[in-house]
Amino acid sequence: MIFSEIKWPYLFKKTYFRICSGSVCNVGHHVSINNSRIIAVNDSIIEIANNVVIDNATIFVDGGKFIIGEHSIIRGDLNPVLINIEEGETHIGHHSKVSAKRFWIRFGGILRIGNYTNINNGSEVRCDESISIGSYNQISYDINIWDTNTHNILPVEDRRRVAEKYFPYFGKETNRPLTKPVVIGDDCWIGERASILKGSIIGNDTIVGYNTLIVGKQIPANSTVVNNIDLQIIQRDNCPMG
Repeated sequence: MIFSEIKWPYLFKKTYFRICSGSVCNVGHHVSINNSRIIAVNDSIIEIANNVVIDNATIFVDGGKFIIGEHSIIRGDLNPVLINIEEGETHIGHHSKVSAKRFWIRFGGILRIGNYTNINNGSEVRCDESISIGSYNQISYDINIWDTNTHNILPVEDRRRVAEKYFPYFGKETNRPLTKPVVIGDDCWIGERASILKGSIIGNDTIVGYNTLIVGKQIPANSTVVNNIDLQIIQRDNCPMG
């Protein structure tokens, strides 16, 4: 099924599609879309593969791409899912599930999520350059994964000028803030309320503990990372499990 130049409310159950001229939305077979809004503007591309489920979500693509593989699920359980792509790309593999609070892709950022990966409620991914999340990952609740400072630090005069120009929208960014790619390997378990920020590289089969903050660190494969006073990286081969 191909939609182009349409604005159809309730095409699916309680769902609103708006695919503006120049944008394309390709929807596969046996797709279920409920209680959602899907909008593409400015020559965007949306590709939804066979057997995908989208429920209680908003997907807004402005000059970018959103691609999701077969049998994957986007479902707002505790909160609606917002995927906001501004001149960037999001690629989700097959058999993955996203219940995150928000994906926000800007400034040409590219977010890639592998296969059989689960991102739970309340989590947020902010990508202004590059975030790669591998396959077979369990990403818990209220996780932050950011490759960006999210805001520039402007001189007082410029900050005031921007506030006045864009009022009542505060925090408008016209230039990309400082960024550095984030990579999360395969088979990782990211504990609740952890934050993985710009420049972090997480090796395969790594456990990141509850409320752990990782900024610009390279974590070897097969590690357990916990946040006490200082970040502790424990090679599990040397750590007996009780």
